[in-house]
Amino acid sequence: MSKERLTAFTDAVLAIAMTILVLELKQPAHATWSAIWDLKQSFLAYFISFVGLMIMWNNQHHIFQLVHKIDGRVLWANGLMLFSASFFPYATKFVDEHFFSSTAELFYGFVFLLLSIGYFSVDLALIKADPDNKKLRYAINRPVKIVADFGTKLVGLFIGIWFPPAVILSTFIAMMIWFVPERRVEEEFDQFNQQHHES
Repeated sequence: MSKERLTAFTDAVLAIAMTILVLELKQPAHATWSAIWDLKQSFLAYFISFVGLMIMWNNQHHIFQLVHKIDGRVLWANGLMLFSASFFPYATKFVDEHFFSSTAELFYGFVFLLLSIGYFSVDLALIKADPDNKKLRYAINRPVKIVADFGTKLVGLFIGIWFPPAVILSTFIAMMIWFVPERRVEEEFDQFNQQHHES
């Protein structure tokens, strides 16, 4: 399978998940601003879930500019990532309807944690599939961000046992670590294009 087919399949799954997210949003009880404000927790859960998927999609497309080879491990790792992404509409609706429930919040946090595991598994599989791709290895070698991501989510899950909203808050904070796509990818890709142009 080419990387183009893999990214196209990933795009399709994420597009469906994002569409279902908005379809699951509750309608206000009345056509008033106060009724819309009453749904603030629903909109917050939707916003964080949508942005979380968008950030993951954005970063993965950035990384795949440097990818030359994929193999079966990459496909399975990508499948794990998409499996967790497919749970987003379900988990979002669950936390929306039980915003102050530790069970709902923890479930929501675990889905986000599983998404991170899937995403970083794809990165690891890409390195193993093409060990000579030094540009790719350099671009995705960012241990500080990875530790910060997992650390923030795990702290949120722990605090969420007693204060459930801490989970969704920690998830949002962890997302912001990846909000700006990895600049290393742009540097390596621009350098590659310049070398190709000169040759």
